Parts: sequence; C-alpha cells; structure tokens
Amino acid sequence: MKRFLYLLCALAFCLALTPSTALAAAPNGQVIYVGNENVTNGGYWTTSEDGQTITSVGDSQPSSGGYIHYDADNNTLTLHNATIKESVSTDTSTLIAGTAIGVLTESGDAKLTITLEGTNTIAEVSMGIYVLASSKSTGSASLTITGDGILSASSGSNSGIRVQSNTGNGTLTITGAKVTASSSNGGNGVQIRCGDGSDASLTVNGGSLTAMGSGTYGAGIRFQFGSRDYNSGMPSLTVSGNAMVKASGGEGGISTNSSTATEIKSDSEAASGGIVFDGTEGTVYGDVTLDESLTVNEGETLTIPEGSTLDTGGNNLTNDGIIVNTGGTLNGEPGGTIVSDPTITKQPESQTVAENATAKFTVEATGGNLSYQWQQNTDGTNWTDISGANSDTYTTEDATTDMNGRQYHCIVSNNAGSVTSNAATLTVNQHKHQWGEPAWTWSEDGKTATATFTCAECDETQNVKATVTPTVTTDPTCTGNGTTTYTATATLDGKDYTATKDVADIPATGHELTGVAAKAPTCTEDGYEAYWKCERCGRYFSDADGKNEIQAPTVIKATGHEWGEDGHCTICDTIKPGFTPEIIQGDEAIWTKGGGQPLSFTSNAAYADFQEARVDGQTLDPAHYTVEQGSTIVTLNAAYLETLDPGEHTLDIVSATGTATATFTITAKETQQPAKPADTDRTPAKSAGDGGQLSRGGSDIMPAVATLAILMASGLVLGTLTLRRGRR
Repeated sequence: MKRFLYLLCALAFCLALTPSTALAAAPNGQVIYVGNENVTNGGYWTTSEDGQTITSVGDSQPSSGGYIHYDADNNTLTLHNATIKESVSTDTSTLIAGTAIGVLTESGDAKLTITLEGTNTIAEVSMGIYVLASSKSTGSASLTITGDGILSASSGSNSGIRVQSNTGNGTLTITGAKVTASSSNGGNGVQIRCGDGSDASLTVNGGSLTAMGSGTYGAGIRFQFGSRDYNSGMPSLTVSGNAMVKASGGEGGISTNSSTATEIKSDSEAASGGIVFDGTEGTVYGDVTLDESLTVNEGETLTIPEGSTLDTGGNNLTNDGIIVNTGGTLNGEPGGTIVSDPTITKQPESQTVAENATAKFTVEATGGNLSYQWQQNTDGTNWTDISGANSDTYTTEDATTDMNGRQYHCIVSNNAGSVTSNAATLTVNQHKHQWGEPAWTWSEDGKTATATFTCAECDETQNVKATVTPTVTTDPTCTGNGTTTYTATATLDGKDYTATKDVADIPATGHELTGVAAKAPTCTEDGYEAYWKCERCGRYFSDADGKNEIQAPTVIKATGHEWGEDGHCTICDTIKPGFTPEIIQGDEAIWTKGGGQPLSFTSNAAYADFQEARVDGQTLDPAHYTVEQGSTIVTLNAAYLETLDPGEHTLDIVSATGTATATFTITAKETQQPAKPADTDRTPAKSAGDGGQLSRGGSDIMPAVATLAILMASGLVLGTLTLRRGRR
C-alpha cells in the first residue's frame, strides 16, 4: 500500500512538472457573445421559443428544444433549432452592440466556425452575425458556416452577416448549409469589409446563400475596402459543389468600392461549380448539376457562358428564358424558353445584277427569338438601317447604276446578344449578255463537243465548238478497260467554260501469266501444286490460259518424318530428337578363353553413324574388331579376347547418335584333372593340345608332371569360382 502511495505521489509530481499542451482554441483576447450572453468560456445555452431569452445550462446538452453550444477548444458555435432575437447590449461592448452573435478581438485575428443543425433564426436585431477584428488589431476576420442545417439571419439597418477587419483580410465561407442573410431597413444582406488593399473573399461550397439588401444603398453582397467610396483591394466570390448564390438589393446584387471589379468564378479544383444571381442576371460558373428544382423568375435570366455546363439532374427548371452562349452546354429537360447566342451559319453573298433587276441578300442564323435588321453603306463609311428590312432576307429595289458598289449587312439579335454578318457588295452592270453555264453536246466517243450559251436577259443563244483534250484518268487492267477523260473548253466573251466526259475506250491488257512449277512437300515443309501468276494484277490461276482463277496456290501439306529403328528419318535422314542407341543383340555374353571364336554385339544405331568402339572405357584399336552393317555389328577378335582378364567387361559402341553399352564376361578355359600314372616308368599318353609325348627323364620327371597337374586343376577351380559381376 505504501509503495502504491509513493507511486501516486511520484506521478503527481511528474505531472506537475510537465507543461500542459493547449488545444486549438479561439484566438487570445477574443470574446464571443450570443444575445447578451458571453459564451467565450464554452457550454450550453437554451433559447426560448420567442428567441428573447437565452439561458445557460452548463456543460450538459439539453435533451429537447433549441439550444446553443460553444466549444471553446475548437472555437465552434453550434446552433441547434435556435431562435435568437436578443442582441448584445451597449453596456457590454459598443463595438458589437445590437448584434445577435458577436465576435470581437482587439489584437490578432477574429474568427469563428458556426455549425448549423436543424432550422435556426436570427431576427429583430440591428445586425445578425458580426465578426470583427477592430482597428486596434492588425489581424484578419473570418467566419465559416457549415453543417446541413438552415439559417435565416435578418437585421434592421445593418447587415444580416458582417465580417470585418479594419486593417487585414476578410473571409466568409459557407459549406453545405443553406443561409439567408437580409436587411429590412437600408442595410446589406452580407458585408465583407477589410483594409484598403486587402482581400475580401466569399466562398460557397455546396448549399446556398441568399443575400438581400434593402433601400437605395443596400446591396445583396457588399465587398468594402476601407471607409472611402473608392479604394483598392481584391473582391472575389467562389462557388463550387453545385452551390446557389442569389444577391439582390437597391444598389445591386453584388457591389464593391474597389477599383478592381469583383471576380466571380468556380473553384478550379472542385468537381462542380455553382450558380450566381447578381440581381436579376444569373450565371452558371463551371459544371453544375441541380440538386433541386430551380425557378428563374419573370424578369430574370440565367446565362450559361462558354465553357460552362448546366445539367438539370432530373429536376424542374422553370424559366422565362435561359441564355446559352456559344460554347455553353445545357443538358436535361428544361422547361420554358431556351435562348442561344445568335450565330450566323450562312453569310450574305455579294450580288451582281443588271440594270433594273433586283438583288436578294440572305442570312441564316441560329438562336431563339431572333430579330433582324438590314443596313446599307452608301458612302463607304456609314451604315444606316433600311426601313422595313427586318427578316432574314432583303430584296433591293430595282437596281440603278448609282447603286453599284453599295454594301449590305444584317444585325441578328436576341436577348442573349447580337451578331453582325459580313458585308455583301452589290454590283450593277449595264445591260450585256448574261451568259449562264452552257449546255454541252458530245460525240459518242467524246472527241468532239459543242457548247450552247443562252443569255439570261434576252434568251439569245450562241453555239461554240469546243477544244477537246484527252487525259488518261484510269489505266486499263487485265480484265477491264481504261478510261479517258475528255475535257472540252469553250470560250465566249473572254471567259472559258469547261466540261468533261469519261469514256472507257482503252482496251483491257489481258493477263501476263508466269508459270510456277509444282513443289513436292518434304518432311517439314509444305509443297504446292503448279500454278500461274499474273505479273500485272497478282492473281493466281490453275491453268496456263488464265481461265480458272484460284485464291492462292494449292498447298500440299508436309509429310512429317518416318523414323527408323536407327533413329534416322527414312525419308530425309534427319536424326530423331532424343534418340539414344541401344544394344539389341549380344548383351551379357559369356566368352570362355580357348574357344577360338569371335564375339559379336549389335547396336540399333545406323552403320553410317559408327565412330569407334571402346572396351572398359578405352578406345579399341580397329585391328581388334570388325564393323559391319545390320544396324551396327561390332565383332571382337578372338585373339583380342584372349588378352582380356577373366571377369566382366564393357563394350561401348560409339555412334554419331550416341553410345550403346553392352557387358560381357570372360571365363578361363575348363581343364580336367590328369590321371594318376600306373607306372612311373611309363610315358604318359599325349593329351589334347599337346605337341608330342612326354619322355621319361629319370626320377625328376614325374614330380614335375604332378606339380603341373595340380596347378592346372587349381586354375580351373579358381576360374569356375569367379563371381560374375552384375551388369552396369
């Protein structure tokens, strides 16, 4: 027990010495008020149904009703079905007095994250939400509104939402939430105010922002830099995640006092952009798919500019007019009227007419609700409207020579824009024959032609014999005629007119056949039957007359190898892969010395492949054996066999296709025991193989004979007892 207490004391001592690590919290010196309650230190507050009372309930989350929670560690204020109609009193801080939710710092940055749960309302206050880095601070001000809830923040004479840094940047970010910010008495819906030359940015990623100002000077969204009417700074509005932003007010939807215009754009790194209504003019930025139905009200327009796409996503798109600029894309089933930028698809063409004739100019264009206005240029400088010329065609009055050189163009318009056509020139000629294209009369062979001209004004005709030039345009083939194109040229009033006629008058050449002899197949290569090939067209024939065409020479498949016992193909003599010679006769032979007969062995290798013979691994002198056909027969001479020691031996018959090995055994000659002599004085009888009789030689002859007999008998026994070695 004592040891445990000692450990506790030691642990407490160590913890006392260990410096504490602060969690991510609100900036130092920042205070946060909700209504008239200072929530800077965190906790839960309930709101009454009428929003006039905010009551602290400590650290326990209420089980029902609307409440407010401030997480001081993460600088996050949660509004849960809260209604706030109480504002910060002037006794608390004159800087954020009259505000429903106020954030104030006089040193460093002022910032807050608001998370929305359910439906939340701020009303009947001078200002809805106010995040302020005062003039004593050099920091920036930022507000982030997130969550999947709804917030309506309305104010009286000030802004529904205001983010302000008197010296630094100002930032408002809305992610996923649906926010409405409005003023009922001359204020702005949303105001982002920062120092001169700083950045004021508003980002809406998913969800929506509806910002409504009121009165003559109230804007839906105001970006303000410093306190003067005109200052410098970078105002920007960025939309992504199919966000919807609607800004309206007496001074305009989106307003700024900066010398730099507000940059409205989609997030280039986001998968989708958003829609921004600046007053009555809506614009699609980036690629947008509607998350819910959208109504473009009467008097409003929604423009899809070049590079942007709007997909209805199966939702209703009710409108009085959607404008699709060139390069913009509208997908889905929109209702209402679709108006595209007018685009001229066919320009008016210059006209040449004779005196007293009329000229007709035509323009073709695409786009909805198009209107037309033709203009003329009579002095080379000024364009004037032509009264009553308001369709896609314009027909002049009867032309006079004074009208020669006039230019005409058409302005095509709709509420998406306008486009002016190219200028077309009118040429008026004094009367002369107006020869059109002639009618041509050809001879059957195409070698002569006549052109007949008719004047369009007076119907006078004139025949002109043409000059005809032949050109070979298609060469003849083996079976088809070639074509000659005859070009006729007729000249009238200094102008050339031409026509052509094709005649198949070059005879076919016929085939130029070359015979190819038949090729017999081999074991491994295909052969083919005899055929004939045309050297001109490359076609094949089975006959020398070229009457029987074939697609290709007739192939005779390779025969394949026929393997013999010696491992050679009987057709091409190729050696069979993996063939190994074997001893097919004579293996395990036994040869007894003194027999006088040779010993033969047969390998199934080919006789022509024989290379050498080896006995017991040593190359054998050819004098000791013979080789003959019958596969390969090697016969060892008896004389050579007599030289080998008794016992087992090996014979290798080495051929080009491998080595066949046999074993054979040499045994000693069998001998008989000599008969015991009856009389030592008698001469013994001559035995088989003796060259003559033994003679009596005194007392030393018989012992010698006996000794020899014993030795011979011993050798015979030893030879008989020799164990035969097993085959290798």
